[in-house]
Amino acid sequence: MPGIPENITIAGRTPATIKGNLPPLIDTAVAARGGFRAGDDSGGGDPAGVIFSENFNDQPEFTATRNSTDTTQAAASGYTIPDNWTAVYQGTSWSPETGFANKKSTIEILSANGGRGGSGKCFLGVRESNEDATGGSFQSDGQLIKAPIDPNNVLGTDELYVEFWIRFDANWWNLDNNVNGDYPGGWQSKIFRAASWTPGGNYISGGGRDMGPMFYWDYKADNFGLRNSMAFRGGPPANLTTEDNYKNVPVDDDFGGGSGFWGSYNSSGIAGQEVGGADPQLPDLVNGGLIADYDGYVTHEMLFGPVEKWTKMAFYLKMNSAPAATDGVFSQYIDGHRVKHSIDVPWVAANTENIMVKWNHFSIGGNDYFAPIAPDQLFEDYYYIDDIVVRDSLPGEFI
Repeated sequence: MPGIPENITIAGRTPATIKGNLPPLIDTAVAARGGFRAGDDSGGGDPAGVIFSENFNDQPEFTATRNSTDTTQAAASGYTIPDNWTAVYQGTSWSPETGFANKKSTIEILSANGGRGGSGKCFLGVRESNEDATGGSFQSDGQLIKAPIDPNNVLGTDELYVEFWIRFDANWWNLDNNVNGDYPGGWQSKIFRAASWTPGGNYISGGGRDMGPMFYWDYKADNFGLRNSMAFRGGPPANLTTEDNYKNVPVDDDFGGGSGFWGSYNSSGIAGQEVGGADPQLPDLVNGGLIADYDGYVTHEMLFGPVEKWTKMAFYLKMNSAPAATDGVFSQYIDGHRVKHSIDVPWVAANTENIMVKWNHFSIGGNDYFAPIAPDQLFEDYYYIDDIVVRDSLPGEFI
């Protein structure tokens, strides 16, 4: 296969050992059914299917600018980054190390921030309200990258399931700007991405030649309320073929091609998407009832609830069976309920070398289009991610 080093082979997988000693924390029976707490090895769930997990509790104290202010910080290059991760990519404009004593780096993993359950640590993502000379752009950035996900299987897996828990701080901009679905600015933040990555290549830039397909999930709110913002980018990576399919792969009409998809979390966007074709039993945390029965603009609190609530997000990606085959799968889950499902995604497009690839890359955090307040005000807001679990197949409760 062009572009793949000759010494890379698919090794046999050893069942993952899940670190840590925290007891399972179940926020709701539905939300955590069949699962286990990341880092818990008490026997819950199916640890043999887990290829990576992280609860951050054993990580050293870390911020994106504490050890270096370089934009790219890779473990392989000698940088000090969180243990068992590949790289940090950050674009912090203000932090103690850049001359702003009371501001944060765009990534923090600190005991002072706590974790899910109140103690331990978690990933804290920081958005800086900043803009370039043209008045926009994705200026602030903070990614924590894992590639390959499983060092025993560098080329990856046909199926990838990633779950994590997220909550938003009381200073989150959209908490104060969502009356009647009115979110001035339509700001957008990349929270999660997964990809096929060519080992040895660039694992930072989705627009480079070394990744594809890619999937992004973004936090986005605009004048239509909270949006389910996703992007589907094409494969295989351009460095393996004569084509550059990134952003150009055709996907099904529901997802709008490589330009991305801004759907709704209300009845028009998620009705009938639950496992088995039912409406998702996802509660409206403001009005009562189900979000799937609501036909208005969904606000932040309706979906994510009060600031102390952790929400379980999960994504399942299954590669299509052959180039251009329309049988790839995408599913999205919120608190254990499937809210988006497609079984006809041609993740890998037709290509001259007839190449297929696998999933072997994911990251949390990302760059932000976020400029509601002038940069000289140094406004920043935060979100938290904890208990990441990555599997090479779909958990049994979703089959």
